[in-house]
Amino acid sequence: MSFDIMLHTPTFILAMPLLFAFLTILVSKFSKKFGEMTFLLGLLLTGFFVFLMSYRIFTDGGWIYTFGAEEVTTRNFFRITFIADGFAALATITIAITAIAAGIYSFGYLEKEMSSDKFYTLFLLTLGGVNGMVLTGDLFNLFVWFEVTSVASCALVAYENYRGRSVEAALKYMVLSTVGGLVVLFSIGLLYGQYGVLNYALLSGSISRTFLDKLALALLLVIFAMKASSVPMHMWAPDAYGEAPGPATPFIAITSLGSLFVLFRLLFGVFGVGIDTAAIGAILVILGVLSMFVGVTMALVQNDLKRLIAYLSVSQMGYMMMAVGVGLATLNTVEYQNFGELAMKGGLFHMINDGVYKALLFLSAVAVIHKTDLRSLNDLGGLAHKMPYTTMFFLVGALSIAGIPPMSGFSSKLLIYQSVYLYNPILAVIALVVSIITFAIMGKVFFNAFLGPDQGLTDGEVSNVMLSGMAILTAVVILFTLFPNLVVSEIVTPAIEALTGGVLP
Repeated sequence: MSFDIMLHTPTFILAMPLLFAFLTILVSKFSKKFGEMTFLLGLLLTGFFVFLMSYRIFTDGGWIYTFGAEEVTTRNFFRITFIADGFAALATITIAITAIAAGIYSFGYLEKEMSSDKFYTLFLLTLGGVNGMVLTGDLFNLFVWFEVTSVASCALVAYENYRGRSVEAALKYMVLSTVGGLVVLFSIGLLYGQYGVLNYALLSGSISRTFLDKLALALLLVIFAMKASSVPMHMWAPDAYGEAPGPATPFIAITSLGSLFVLFRLLFGVFGVGIDTAAIGAILVILGVLSMFVGVTMALVQNDLKRLIAYLSVSQMGYMMMAVGVGLATLNTVEYQNFGELAMKGGLFHMINDGVYKALLFLSAVAVIHKTDLRSLNDLGGLAHKMPYTTMFFLVGALSIAGIPPMSGFSSKLLIYQSVYLYNPILAVIALVVSIITFAIMGKVFFNAFLGPDQGLTDGEVSNVMLSGMAILTAVVILFTLFPNLVVSEIVTPAIEALTGGVLP
């Protein structure tokens, strides 16, 4: 029997970062250069298998990969399963793009760091954990990968342990993650105690709207919304994003996006048949609106560059939750065909958009801090004279997050505006106002940090390696800007079909 590598790609997407996490720290004992090459090889191989899996999904359709069996049945429900479908492809593509760019960027940032092997190992462990979260097809392994991601990302936040604020931020993140993990495990126990299964597909057919079902759903919704930095559970995010070491910052943000992917998978793929989708969709919409408003309002009063972008990240999460909430609220109704599906397209397109341009903004901000050793906007100015490439990269990210035409952020936000207006016009007005405020904020940041006379804060650009990481993300943003319809039709639409396939009639 021949080995079908395409069939087993979900395994490799998880195995590569875990394997190379330990190889990197081992090889680094002999040579720092070889350790860096091992780390890069792990990232590139993970991205390669993401490409292979996505190619098969987009050409031949998705599948459920079961370890040790050909399919999931009641006899082997206890086996580990991965879901390889359009939604998994969207999630892993977003994660892989950010991981590769941030990983390459880290070579320049950690050039003089003697213990960089520890950073690379934690980075790969976080990558493996978040990939496991979005690929897994059963609740127990979701808990396992939730814990792996939490532990590794907490250690990443505390990597610069000589800085007290980094340790403090990591401690806050660790406490919330530990409590969150216990609540997730308790929720899993509630479902397993009733139905004796943990597999998503089997649970989906068993959920019967009991009180315990509703309690488990409520707890899972709270925890994964918290991990996604949704208001009012967002308090940890500005600290973690702001104090994490430079290259890790966008990847910590991606773990939040991964939690949002998991939340959507649970709501549609596990609980979708057995819950009041209109009520849960409305809750998502409310959380989304709160996140948009609170995030952008808090960003207005920030002077710290990384914390400002962190609060804008919270605000952008709100767009996704609001749009997908509208899709969930209208599911199984005629309104879904009229505007609910369009809202889903806008929300999921905005997820991959946000993952890329937010990473670009964080890396650009880190480049500024790395060269000037300054974080306050009041102390910055005139950097465009000595850092033209970083200025350009930041501008691309700023225009995208503000939703300025014709940037990719505008394309996804336009879909959201159009769809949520038909659900409730007030939502569209709020979304537009938040975008206008975001544009004003980014304009202030760009003017304060990059324009004006040269103040002699830096002697030049960051290293070419760091510029390469930002260039990769900029190229992806430009591709999404030039071909938004292609992204929606070839990547986003299959994700929607996979997400809603189990609940639509």
